[in-house]
Amino acid sequence: MTQLIDKRNLDYDRLTEVADAGAFLDETARVAESVHHTLIAEGSKVNRFTGHLTELRVEGAPALAERARDGRPDGEYIARAKEYLASVAEAIGFASGEPAEFEADPKVMATSEGLRVVSLQQVLNGIEVWGMAPKVWLREDGAVDRVVGDTASVGVDVPTMPAVPPEAALTVAAAEAAEPRTVESPFGTDELPALDVSAGFSRLTHQALNAQPMTFDQGPFDEVIPARLVYLYMGDEVRLAWSFRFSRDRGAAQYHALVEADDRTADPAAPQILYFQDLTSHVIAGRVFRRNPAESTFDRAPFPLPLTDYPTEPLSKPLPGFPGDWTTRTNGHVATAGNNVLAVDGATRRSVEIDVDPEGNGVFDPEPDTPEQFVTNIFFFCNYMHDFFMTLDFTEEHGNFQTVNVTGLGKGADPVHAFAHPGPVIGTANMATPADGSAAVMNMGLVARSGRHTANDADVVFHEFVHGVTNRLVGGLHDANGLRELQSRAMGEGWSDFFALTTRNFFQDRERTVVGNWVVDSDQGIRQRPYDDRYPGGFGDIGKGPGELPDGLDYTKIHNVGEIWCAALMDMTRRIGAALDSKQRGYRVAWQAVVDGLKLTPKNPTLLLSRDAILRALRDLAGDKVTEAEYPAVRRAAWEAFARFGMGFDAFCPNASLRGCRAGTQLPPQGHED
Repeated sequence: MTQLIDKRNLDYDRLTEVADAGAFLDETARVAESVHHTLIAEGSKVNRFTGHLTELRVEGAPALAERARDGRPDGEYIARAKEYLASVAEAIGFASGEPAEFEADPKVMATSEGLRVVSLQQVLNGIEVWGMAPKVWLREDGAVDRVVGDTASVGVDVPTMPAVPPEAALTVAAAEAAEPRTVESPFGTDELPALDVSAGFSRLTHQALNAQPMTFDQGPFDEVIPARLVYLYMGDEVRLAWSFRFSRDRGAAQYHALVEADDRTADPAAPQILYFQDLTSHVIAGRVFRRNPAESTFDRAPFPLPLTDYPTEPLSKPLPGFPGDWTTRTNGHVATAGNNVLAVDGATRRSVEIDVDPEGNGVFDPEPDTPEQFVTNIFFFCNYMHDFFMTLDFTEEHGNFQTVNVTGLGKGADPVHAFAHPGPVIGTANMATPADGSAAVMNMGLVARSGRHTANDADVVFHEFVHGVTNRLVGGLHDANGLRELQSRAMGEGWSDFFALTTRNFFQDRERTVVGNWVVDSDQGIRQRPYDDRYPGGFGDIGKGPGELPDGLDYTKIHNVGEIWCAALMDMTRRIGAALDSKQRGYRVAWQAVVDGLKLTPKNPTLLLSRDAILRALRDLAGDKVTEAEYPAVRRAAWEAFARFGMGFDAFCPNASLRGCRAGTQLPPQGHED
């Protein structure tokens, strides 16, 4: 993914414009007196670009009134979160009387230990303030525990009506999205041809209110084009902008554009693009290969697999409808199509279908290295990951991928549409994840230089599937669009590598530390270095290139920065296993902490914000996955892993860009709460 145009002044330091850090913390103390409980703010947890806190810890906040045993409706948590954020807005960075308005994702997430997470979107005049989407953590009784994520000051004098017609803005944005481009991936490069947008675009829906979205026809792109107004915080100013999204080449290329819409444009008929980002994740991604043709035999596996085949621990309580059938029987046939996954041949758009006997028995038995086998294998891999993450509480209510949600929670109608293409595809492998209720699309293709197919490699399919999980859990169910800043996108790659490796390493005596080695036919895989205990990069290297680092290391690229995050998570997993004297328990605790941490993580996080979410999730596992006596050693193990990679207690970054990352190796002081 590439930031093609970004006219924000990311070097802007608002904190120096409004107050020094000491005065900022004094304001937090004043607000604490007004709300009659403790607020804890740290100067290191300020986004200097916005001048606002990215984390406000809360102690002693009042609980909501007692509820009956059947629990508390989401609406109560949402109302409490919005009310509370308004009451402490000045502690976060808003000036007195400055608007601090938020809309909530209607679905409240819950971690495996019961912490409720309300996802908010900052708005003004009903218009989204782009990229400013904090989360409020609440205990089950409704007491606020923490406010995390980015907010920004937006003055009341910003325009509410566009001076630029949406058609004029769309013309400019579409021309940029239609440009020919070279798409780089670990497998090589692909060329996207230019598209002809000269015919223009017609409105399909119109705005009843200025803040409402509209849509335009797709023209030469894959899908209709959504458009809406947003406020873009630029640093030293705030601009009203038109927001557009484009998809092309079967979703392999996706773009987001923000085009000026206010009266500051020099020419309303030819406005400028303020921000243009390539959203595409160009990464590596019956009888089946359970890993890949080099590391597993081509054998029968039951569809679905028994839960005992998974590395996660048995569920403490049953989940309705789980584990469900992977296939659906129709007129004596089953196909690579079920509630979780629809897998088809990318050329024919057909699934693999077989006959079953009267009792419903049948076997997908394709020949290796055939289109039918690729489709069957991608179907197996995607269903495996669906069930794996179900056991870690990525369920229907949290936005998982299913056609029908038997609990009635979540939106359903969004299985993974997995395409196994007979030849190469753009980026070789990719996955697009829209909001809950819209199907995710995965594309797997042939690696030209090796002649091997990504649908046969668990590294690739698992990696891509995890992109869907992280986009939904961090982004929220409303738009699954929470990993857009550079550090955030890098972590998307790191989380994906982490699960691709650890889900397999659990069962292996020898730890596997390279990704994609089979599919590219190279022992080195597709990353700069193996993810072993000698991995060289760290937080302080972010933003530095070969001229500043030894041995050709380069941390100016998204995938490479993601390596630092994956290496830290793998080290954390090893250390937790050592602290518990059990590799298996270490993996299980780490996985649950990472998934719960994703739910707690606000949109567009830094590595340090995501670190803190994992540490808090670990704390909540004390008394369950780990005993109270074991917890101090587990916590220390996690902190030591992050410190090993420069993400210690004294690490700092001014925002979620790749600029200004300062490594720290200290552990937290005695008595510090995560």
